[in-house]
Amino acid sequence: MSPLTAVGIVGLPLALLGLFVAAVVPNGWAFAAFAAASYLAEPPALRRIVGSMNPLGRVCVSVTAGSVVRGASALVLLARLGEAGTSTFVVVVFGFLALQVLRVGFAALLLFVWWCRRLPVVTRNVDLSVLRIPNAPPRNLMDLHRGPLALVDLPLIAGVAVAAVADLRWAVVGTGIALLAGLVTTGWLARHAWRIRHLANKGAVLRTVNEQLQAYAPEVLVYFSGAIESAYQLNGWLPTLDRLDRRVVVVLREREMLPRLDPTSRPVVCLPLGNDLTAFRLPSAHVALFVANAANNTHLLRQPDFRTAYLGHGDSDKPTSFNPFTKVYDEVWVAGPAGRERYARSRVGVADADVVEVGRPPLWPVDAAGAGPLSPMPTVLYAPTWEGFHGDPGAATSLIGMGPEIVRRLLERVPRVRLIYRPHPLTGTLNRRARTAHAEILTMIDQANASRDALPEFRRRAEDEQRERTAKAVQLPQLARRLEELRQPSGGRGDEAQAARDAGSPALPPGAAWESALAAWQDAYWAAEGWWRHRVATGSSPSLYDCFNHAELLIGDISGVVTDFLVTDKPYAVTNPAGLGAEQFRERYPAAAAGYLLGADPAELDEILDHLGKDGADPLADERRRVRSYLLGPFESDTLALFERALDSLLARAAAETGHEAPVVLSDKPKR
Repeated sequence: MSPLTAVGIVGLPLALLGLFVAAVVPNGWAFAAFAAASYLAEPPALRRIVGSMNPLGRVCVSVTAGSVVRGASALVLLARLGEAGTSTFVVVVFGFLALQVLRVGFAALLLFVWWCRRLPVVTRNVDLSVLRIPNAPPRNLMDLHRGPLALVDLPLIAGVAVAAVADLRWAVVGTGIALLAGLVTTGWLARHAWRIRHLANKGAVLRTVNEQLQAYAPEVLVYFSGAIESAYQLNGWLPTLDRLDRRVVVVLREREMLPRLDPTSRPVVCLPLGNDLTAFRLPSAHVALFVANAANNTHLLRQPDFRTAYLGHGDSDKPTSFNPFTKVYDEVWVAGPAGRERYARSRVGVADADVVEVGRPPLWPVDAAGAGPLSPMPTVLYAPTWEGFHGDPGAATSLIGMGPEIVRRLLERVPRVRLIYRPHPLTGTLNRRARTAHAEILTMIDQANASRDALPEFRRRAEDEQRERTAKAVQLPQLARRLEELRQPSGGRGDEAQAARDAGSPALPPGAAWESALAAWQDAYWAAEGWWRHRVATGSSPSLYDCFNHAELLIGDISGVVTDFLVTDKPYAVTNPAGLGAEQFRERYPAAAAGYLLGADPAELDEILDHLGKDGADPLADERRRVRSYLLGPFESDTLALFERALDSLLARAAAETGHEAPVVLSDKPKR
C-alpha cells in the first residue's frame, strides 16, 4: 500500500467526521477545510477499498461514500445558522436531492456504457467495422473516483461553505452550478450510451465476430491461457506462426493478455467465457496447438472436432517438460530425440507413437553459426531460471543460492569480462529470497558500472564515442514508442473495444512491422552504451535470442534457455545447485552433457573463463554439436521444415478421423 493510499484511507473518515462537527458547531471556515480534505482523501481511499468489488459495488460505494455525509453536513450547517425555514434552505435541499438523482442516473449510464464496451470477444487483426464501435468516452468521464461522478456535488458544498462566512446567495449559486454541471455531464455520457447501445446484445456481437473468422477459414487454432506474466510463452511462437503456410488463428482466454502480446499478422481472438468459446464455431479448423498446460485448456480439449498437439514453450530437462497432463493431447511435439526419450523414461502415460519431433523453429533469429556481434571484451550471459513449481532440486534456480556469488566473480574477473544479466520473467513471483538476490545483483551491477566508467581507459573511450552513443540513446525512446504503438493499436488511448476496432485492418503486416522495429530498437540498445558496460536485460526487449547473439558464454540453469543456446554452437556452463556428482548430473540432465558444470560454490568459473580466452581451445565443441542434434533435432537451413511436416500430418489425420476434407496449402511464403 502506497503512503498516499494509507493517508486517504485514514484521512477520509476523519475528514468526514470533522466536516459534520464543523457543521454542528457551526464554523464555515472549518467546514470548508474539512470538505476540501474529504475530496482529496476520497480517490485514493476508494480505489483501495473497492478494488476487489464488482463494477456495481464500485459505483455504489463511489456514489454514497462521502456524498451523503457532505450533503447532510451542508444542510446541518445551514440549519445551525438559522436558515432552516428560508427559501435558500429549501433550494439547497431540493438541489441536493436532484443532484443525488443525477448521480444515480449517471452511475446507471456509466455501467451501461461499461457493459456495452466490454465485448464478449476481443480481437486483433479482425475487421470489426461492421460492429460500428465508436471511440471510447474520455477516461475522466468514466473515472469512478476522480471524474464528474465523484465531484458533481463540489459546487454545492463550496457554495454552502462560502455562504456560511459571507452571503447566503452563494449557497443558491453553488447549487445551481452543481445541477447544471450534473445535467451536462449526464447528458454527455448519455450521448455515448446512445451511440454504443447496439453492442449491448452480446450474442449478436459474438456471432458477428464469429462470421468474420469463418470467412477467414482458419485451418489451425493456437490456444493459450495463463497468468499475464506468462505472455512470453506465446510470444516466443508468434514469429513462427507468421511464417506458416497455413491459416492460423490465435485464441486467448484472458483479456489482460492482449496488451502483453507481441504484434502478429495472424487473427487473434480472446474469449474469456467458456460458454462463448463453446459457441464460437470455426468449422474449417480441426487442429488445435497448445503452448502451455492450463486448467482452461479443458474448455477446448472437450470439443471432439479437434485433433490436438502440445507445443510447449521450450524444451528442457525440467519435470515440466514431461508433465503427466500432456497425455490428454493427441500428439506431443518435442524438439529432438531427447524429448521422445524423456517421455519414455518418465512413464507419465504418453505413448511413443504420439511423440513427434519437430525441431525448434522459434530459434530462427539466433545466429546458428556462433558468429554474432562480438564485443572487444568477452561477454558472459547469466540467465537463471525462476523458482518454479517442479520441486526438482537439481533443476532449481541458481539465483537464490549461487546468483550473487556468480555475478560477483564475473564483475571482479581479471582479465575483465562483460556481464549480461537476464533474469526469468517470473523471477521472484513465488520466493522472496529470489527477489532479494535479484535486487542484490542489480545493485552490484550498478556499482560495477560506476567503477568501470571511472577508469581512465574507459572514460577516454566514452568521450571519443560520445556523439555516436548519444545519437543512439536519443533514438531509443523514439523506437520504444514505435514498439508501443505497434503493441497498442490505439496508442494507449481508449479502451479494449477501441483497440480491437483499430487493430482490425492494419496498413502493414503487424508481425513484419514489429520485427523491423524491434531489430532497430535492439541495435540502438546495444550501441547506446559503451561495450565495456554490464547490461541488465529484462522484459521482452532485448529478446533472449538477441542476448544469445551478443554473448560468447552462457551461464544458465537446467531450463529451455540452455537447450536453446545449443543452436549457437558457443560454450555454456550449467549450474548444479544441488551439488550432485558430475556423472550423475549429466546423466539426469542430458542438456548438461556438453556444458561445463558450476557447483554450489562456483569455484570452477575462473577455469571456464580461462578456456574462453584461449583461441581455438574448446574441448567440448564436438560434444556440443552431438548434444545439439540430440536435443534440438537435425540442423537444417529451413528451421520450419520438420514443424510444417508434422502440422501437415496432423491435419491429414484430423481429416481422416473427423471426415472433413483435408486442407490444401494455398501459399508458398519464403522461409527463414
